[in-house]
Amino acid sequence: METFHDLKTTNFEDYCGRILYGDYSDQLKKRVSEYIKRYRAFEETGNPTILYISAWQGHKKNIWYEYVSKQLIELLGCKYTDVAEVFRKCVIDRRIYKYLDLDVGIRKEVRNQEELSDAWQELREEGKETGTIEAVYKISMKNDSVNWLKDQATIETYEQDKVCLSLGFLTIVSKEMEAEDELLKHRDHLEAMVQERTAELTKLNEQLKQEILERKIAEEKLQQSYHKLKKNLDQIVKAMSLTVEKRDPYTAGHQKRTAGLAMALAREMGFAEHQIKGVQMAGLIHDIGKISIPAEILSKPGKLNDIEIQLIRRHPQVAYEILKDIDFPWPVDLIVLQHHEKMDCSGYPQGLSGEKILIEARILCVADVVETITSHRPYRPGFGVDKALEEISNNRGILYDPNVVDACLRLFREQNFQYQWVYS
Repeated sequence: METFHDLKTTNFEDYCGRILYGDYSDQLKKRVSEYIKRYRAFEETGNPTILYISAWQGHKKNIWYEYVSKQLIELLGCKYTDVAEVFRKCVIDRRIYKYLDLDVGIRKEVRNQEELSDAWQELREEGKETGTIEAVYKISMKNDSVNWLKDQATIETYEQDKVCLSLGFLTIVSKEMEAEDELLKHRDHLEAMVQERTAELTKLNEQLKQEILERKIAEEKLQQSYHKLKKNLDQIVKAMSLTVEKRDPYTAGHQKRTAGLAMALAREMGFAEHQIKGVQMAGLIHDIGKISIPAEILSKPGKLNDIEIQLIRRHPQVAYEILKDIDFPWPVDLIVLQHHEKMDCSGYPQGLSGEKILIEARILCVADVVETITSHRPYRPGFGVDKALEEISNNRGILYDPNVVDACLRLFREQNFQYQWVYS
């Protein structure tokens, strides 16, 4: 059997850990040396991912590092031997996201530096039990700036040596986490605005109902109230749309472009202006339900797992719960709820089919598909208009309303449709 002493392919002159030259088993030494070789080779590729191997023994509180990428040493501005202590002092808080059942969604747990200091043993036992660690750390830098690091690691336990290894990597996710914090501010502001506007409109409508019985001038005031309501609704919808864009910067403008195409489709199909306005409102906020999805999932460049797909598919239902109590003059809540339904009942969240789907939702569905295929995403480049038109043509009458598809083909092929901003 090959032992640690038989390994001759690694130079450990700059090694500052404990295990390789300590009184530990050959199995543990071999494992550590193999991973050091792999991590060094990976680091030489120039990949920005920060690799590390940390270790702790028994129930002792302190940990040490067997390997740390140069990027982390440069980020913390310390010596290799001081990484554990400096990193611990730099942590402002630690966040984890626990996936619950689909009705509850995701629960975020945050612990500050003091709480982490008291819970170190609990966290290690949890890591040993699950065999993995996944968390996001907010750390302070020497220049008073803040960085966010996502930590993903596998825990290995060596009972003979009473040692646990954490084989992991850190990813800088500052942009995504700052967007999440900004979203919370926008959401609080949005809720306050909706409550304020609802209270104002409720009071105004009660006054107008009373005055219309007393004098003829109430008709003029009612008209003024309608214009104010329309203006307030426009402001609320605009704030909602901007909130989603703050949450998911990679798809900034998607809702606006989708709304613009949906309005053009409704106009091409002979809809009245009042009905077109309802399509516009629904288009501008059709992805508002994505505020319930963590930033890491929205911006994930790789393939989504089944749980992540199910969470994303909940966004129409989440949007409906947000919108159902807002008194729109159009069925905006139902349009948004149904915009991922398909003619053959293969869509979601309700599995509706054919005429059971609102015509406005069928229009929004086609507009959403065309814009999504056309535009760039973090996980793929845009495929262009021709590919989008091919998709809706091939599935005309199967997934998509044939009349809506025909209108869309006329817009692009005969009228040279161009996307434009739709805020008025």
